[in-house]
Amino acid sequence: MSEDSQISTKQPLLSIENLKASYDESIILRGIDMVVKPNSVVALLGRNGVGKTSLLRSIMGLMPKTEGSICFNGEPIQELRSDQRARLGLGYVPQGRDIFPNLTVQENLEVSVSIAGQAGRDRLEEVYELFPVIKEMLGRKGGVLSGGQQQQLAIGRALLTNPKLLILDEPTEGIQPSIIDQIEDAIHLLKQQGNLSIILVEQYLDFAKAASDEFYILDRGSVVLAGESDDLTSGVIDKYLTV
Repeated sequence: MSEDSQISTKQPLLSIENLKASYDESIILRGIDMVVKPNSVVALLGRNGVGKTSLLRSIMGLMPKTEGSICFNGEPIQELRSDQRARLGLGYVPQGRDIFPNLTVQENLEVSVSIAGQAGRDRLEEVYELFPVIKEMLGRKGGVLSGGQQQQLAIGRALLTNPKLLILDEPTEGIQPSIIDQIEDAIHLLKQQGNLSIILVEQYLDFAKAASDEFYILDRGSVVLAGESDDLTSGVIDKYLTV
């Protein structure tokens, strides 16, 4: 990719057209169109089982069978492996956090630094400022942290790889309100820096609305509504999101 360190403001950071995905004979995604602008936060919403995580996995190259177009910073990536997509600037924090429980917090961070090199090491202090608890617990094993602390560590690890697009799958699941507030503050601060976009899958609608600029709602593998997050009214929520 030419000038891969630069993000054009004249084009979407991520553009998805007619994306289809399936497991064996089961169709999961049915022609998704989606755009993520530079320096924006997009909430991906929907009831359980409608394809949100499958869409994230498709973006990262982790679904076994996909069709359609995925362009990242103007370049097609649908034929690239997941590790190649990550090197281009896609960071992924899956549901369940995916840290190394038997490594210390510092060792967890060093794994990401080893991938990103000096650029990742230079970003350590920023991660500590976003999530002070990480610095306080460098010597502890990841597995003994609370769920919220593990989530902060998982996001911090992803940030150390210097992503241009950070993908968060259910970051508030099962964690206490005070840490949810810290994660929301971190998202706002990251956006203010002007060099990162975020896709956020979230069931906690107040958090999703407060943290995002735009939203997409999925149902049965298709986008049924999209717009600005201010338009997430109670009527929209009742129609598309209430169980």
